Amino acid sequence: MNYQSAPDSFLSALSTRDFGLFAECLAPQAQARLLLPPGPEVRTGREEIARRFEGWFSRATDFEVLETRRVQVGPRERLSWRFRMSREGKPHEIVEQVAFVNVRPDGISQIDLLCSGFVREEDAVASCAVEAGPSRGAR
Repeated sequence: MNYQSAPDSFLSALSTRDFGLFAECLAPQAQARLLLPPGPEVRTGREEIARRFEGWFSRATDFEVLETRRVQVGPRERLSWRFRMSREGKPHEIVEQVAFVNVRPDGISQIDLLCSGFVREEDAVASCAVEAGPSRGAR
């Protein structure tokens, strides 16, 4: 995997739910630290990490990519994605994940991920409608 293309291929594979290509974006001994609503997890190895992502997204129907983004942050890459989907006939949900990744010549070697959880679409939209007051530090 080309050093520069691994993050873009990662986002593309995730957006198309091509988990074979997704695994190829990862270094063989990649490690993922996942901060999830139920609690933290650590996954090691490209196949184990790919299976975890596949478990989240493979059975979704009406799958829609709302946003993906890649930004260089010092020596790391910040990757983010937001999807809209329905799982197992349930109402639509929104999920957003942000990951800081390390890239080596053999692929993405480290993933540090924060997940919003799967939020019902109407709850996600309602939470965006709340107006924020001034911050505590504002004068």
